[in-house]
Amino acid sequence: MAKQPNRRVKSDDMLSVSSSEELEQTIFRIGQLQTELEIATAHTNQTIEDAKASLKDKTTAINNEIKVLSKSAQIFFTANQQDIVPAGKKSRVFDVGEIGTRTPPLSVTVKNGQDVIDALKKLQEQLKLSDLLSVKTSVNKPGLIKHREKIKDIPGITFNQKEQFFIKPVHVPIEHLTETEQPA
Repeated sequence: MAKQPNRRVKSDDMLSVSSSEELEQTIFRIGQLQTELEIATAHTNQTIEDAKASLKDKTTAINNEIKVLSKSAQIFFTANQQDIVPAGKKSRVFDVGEIGTRTPPLSVTVKNGQDVIDALKKLQEQLKLSDLLSVKTSVNKPGLIKHREKIKDIPGITFNQKEQFFIKPVHVPIEHLTETEQPA
C-alpha cells in the first residue's frame, strides 16, 4: 500500500457529521466519489493507451526508415571511407551532421556464472589478486522484522507501525451512480 502524504484539513473544509445516519450517508457519498474517480481514471487510461498505440505505429515507421537510411549510409561510408574521412581521422563533419567510426570501451560478458566464479576464486588465490570478485551485503528487512526481539537494541534500526484510520465504502455499481446523478 502506498504511503499517503500527511495532509492537514482546514476547519473550513470540513463538514460536521452529527448522527449515524449522516455518517452512513457520508460513507455512501465517498463510495460514489471513488466510483467517479475510477470512471475518470479508466477514461483517461483508455485515451493514453489509444495515444500510445498511435505513437507506436508512427515511431515504428519512422525508425524503420531511419534503419534503411543508416544502413545505406554505412555501406557507402565503409566502401569509400578513404575518400570521405581525412587521413588519420575516424570521422568527418558535414554541414548537416557527422559520420564516422569509433571504438567503444572494452566490455565483458559472463555466462555460466557459478563456474566462472569458481574459476576466478582459484585464480585469485593463485595470483594473489583481490579485485576479480566482489561480495555485496545488504540488510534483509523481512529477517529484521522476523527477529525483531533479538535485534531491537541495535542502534540505527527502528521498527515502525502506526494505526491508520480508513473508510472502505461498499463499491457503488456504475448503473446506480448514473441513476442518482440525473436531475429529478
